[in-house]
Amino acid sequence: MKRLLACFLFSGLLIISGCGGGSTSAPTGSTITINPATFTLTDASATVSTHTQYFTVSVKNLAGASLGNTKIVISSPFAVPDSSGYVQLYNGTTKMDSPFEAETDNFGIYQLRFDYTSGGARAYAGNLEARSGSAFGTASFSIAAQ
Repeated sequence: MKRLLACFLFSGLLIISGCGGGSTSAPTGSTITINPATFTLTDASATVSTHTQYFTVSVKNLAGASLGNTKIVISSPFAVPDSSGYVQLYNGTTKMDSPFEAETDNFGIYQLRFDYTSGGARAYAGNLEARSGSAFGTASFSIAAQ
């Protein structure tokens, strides 16, 4: 009987130790919000220049509670880890290709660095997207020459 009880306790500890730790995707019904939701710039200068915009990605469950340590996939058109691209995404200080996987902090927040070029008659528009499980969030950006 003592062996059986010890076996059940040991099995329970194994199950508990296997839970948690590491990031997971957002559960069904979660929401992803990207702020700012819209970004627009008009640059009529003849010279191409690079600028930085920061976006805040937040993930919340169906009840509105923040989801810390949650996997998210971020993507944007024009984004390449190369200086020839119009858009460059960063994970911290590391240039990333699109799409790339990131993780929210303990408070369900991810800070995204978004570098873009303008001027020199460049005009383009697109969406910045974040996904986790079935949750999806988007922000739009537009760069105009005039």
